[in-house]
Amino acid sequence: MRDIQEVLSIVRSKGLRVVFRLRGSRYMVVFEREIRALSPEGNYVAWSTAFPAPPHQVLDAYGISAIEIYCRGELIKQVSKWGELVKELQLLNECR
Repeated sequence: MRDIQEVLSIVRSKGLRVVFRLRGSRYMVVFEREIRALSPEGNYVAWSTAFPAPPHQVLDAYGISAIEIYCRGELIKQVSKWGELVKELQLLNECR
């Protein structure tokens, strides 16, 4: 849970958008100003519609297949592991 708060804080401060594609679900998790659920079409859906548990449990239970980092709607980096995400976020400049 602490790792999620750290990443969310960096994402907020730099104005980024991070999309987590999950192995066991057609829905995705997105970190922006808050943590939200995305449908396969890219629309926001109610968290309870997409997932039965809080974000930290969802990421652990389903497993991450890809992590995409966006700046102003443009994909700027794709990684596959949490550790790589943290390193990339720390290296990136603000997205404004």
